[in-house]
Amino acid sequence: MKTLLTIILVAVVTFAADAQIRITRTEELPLSRSRHWSNPQFSPNGRSVFYTDGDGNGIWEYSLQDRTSRRITEDPKSGFAFSLSQDGMSLVYRRTSESGQTRTQEIVMMNLARRTSSVLATGPDVSNPSFSGNTPVYTVRSKTSGLAPTTARAVISVLGIENTKIALNLGGRKVIVDPHGNGSYVWPEISPDNRRLVAYEMDRGAFVCDLDGANLIALGRRNAPSWARSGHWIVYMDDRDDGHRLLASDLWAISPDGSSSLQLTMTRQTIELNPRCSPTENKIVCSTATGSILVFEYEEQQ
Repeated sequence: MKTLLTIILVAVVTFAADAQIRITRTEELPLSRSRHWSNPQFSPNGRSVFYTDGDGNGIWEYSLQDRTSRRITEDPKSGFAFSLSQDGMSLVYRRTSESGQTRTQEIVMMNLARRTSSVLATGPDVSNPSFSGNTPVYTVRSKTSGLAPTTARAVISVLGIENTKIALNLGGRKVIVDPHGNGSYVWPEISPDNRRLVAYEMDRGAFVCDLDGANLIALGRRNAPSWARSGHWIVYMDDRDDGHRLLASDLWAISPDGSSSLQLTMTRQTIELNPRCSPTENKIVCSTATGSILVFEYEEQQ
């Protein structure tokens, strides 16, 4: 890992001495090599990293303070669709089981302190669950549960993707956003100031817009975009393939207006994927093509 850190730091200094954002430290989480880990994300307080295995079967938590890991659940496909409450006390996920030609999906809510769980909904096709504050939100047969109108503007969140469009929770109202018009979207994320949205349209690439879809700024091919906690940068992966296999991927950052972009990592031996930024600290977490999880610390220069 010392070699990896040296390569990254040298790369950063070499490509731009006056960079406004740069990696200062890198750590590989000391996880078991028994599985291929993926899909990491920070807890709302930034003290833990939650992640799954390469098949999405199960959810684990690594405490950045205690330096310990624990399994939350081994439920099948739970790692592909899970979300944490704002207070960090609960986790909601969708598990999927199949028997012959029959598929059953369930929304499961877990109390992380008590390690107790309850099934909130069951059906052949239920939505990815999310939270409105600390209340779980999910959709079954076009009916959304868990939303309650409120005047608190701070209650703003991404509900997920519905029929290829972006579903947002704006003060307890579900709003479907389609900035490009008849677009197909992935990776939506709301800015730290709750004013803008970054997402990726499958044919047009990444973009930033207002929460109503107005004032769209096209950013081009910036995969898996994630807001830095300051809102001054969007971190993404620049992955390259030959049409059959992944060849390389580095982390970059771009300003929300698209005027500046900077390379954060330049690691030939490491393929960094799907970065997510901490909401509380200058940190980035990502997985790698070999199944490890990396945590980067960065600094911004004003």
